[in-house]
Amino acid sequence: MKFTPTRVKHILLITLSVISGVVCAQVRFKKGDEFQRQVLTKSNCVLQRGSQTLHVSSFSIVTKTYRVTEVSDKGATIIITTDKIIDTINAMDQNLVYNSDKAADPNSAIQVGLQKTLNARSAVMVNNKGEILSVRNTVAVNDTLLSFAGIQPEYLSPGAMLQFMADFPLNPSVKKGYSWTDATPLKETNYTIYAITGHTTTITHKTSILGGNMNSRINGSLLIDNFTGLILKRYAQSVSTGYEMVNGIVYTATRRTATTEVTVKK
Repeated sequence: MKFTPTRVKHILLITLSVISGVVCAQVRFKKGDEFQRQVLTKSNCVLQRGSQTLHVSSFSIVTKTYRVTEVSDKGATIIITTDKIIDTINAMDQNLVYNSDKAADPNSAIQVGLQKTLNARSAVMVNNKGEILSVRNTVAVNDTLLSFAGIQPEYLSPGAMLQFMADFPLNPSVKKGYSWTDATPLKETNYTIYAITGHTTTITHKTSILGGNMNSRINGSLLIDNFTGLILKRYAQSVSTGYEMVNGIVYTATRRTATTEVTVKK
């Protein structure tokens, strides 16, 4: 399962033509602000090619820091660093454990690759809603490696939202039980406002993605700060079927993934 920035934005979009007088949440970035995001992912995948079957399971914890280095009336510059990775992979009756607090095994391509991911750093310019205006990456991230390791990649591109920010319109007329559907030729998502308090809103969603190399069904929820648009907690479960390529070989694949993300402002 991949949480693209476009998907995050769609999850939290209530059509402005339906709700009048909407005021979008804006975070007041200050120089020196830090946001810490921790992502826990548990994944089980079965890869099959003819009579050959490969079972891969993984559990990972990734911690990132988003540090505001410059601010202006239009937004801010944020440096994204990966602080820590803990990853356990079980495949073909072998167990691999990587902990970024320890030196990587130079004989392990996976550990060396994860070490490079740890050193990756990005600088993004965002507006006051957390929408990305430009991106500068210092190290390319290997998506195939992350997929095998069960780590959720972070997709940064102009026009997308920061992973922990929601483009969420605030309006007193939006009540518990309000639901809507967002549909494209390949994806349909049904959303429901599960709960609203004075400080937070909880949204649940069910998504079907069809037509790609992996067809997915996703159930999830998000807890959002009403005043800043900060996604305090995100949870999702997915089942994906289709095909994946490993070392140049195509396998049919069934993947089950559970992801929990927690973000705090330091």
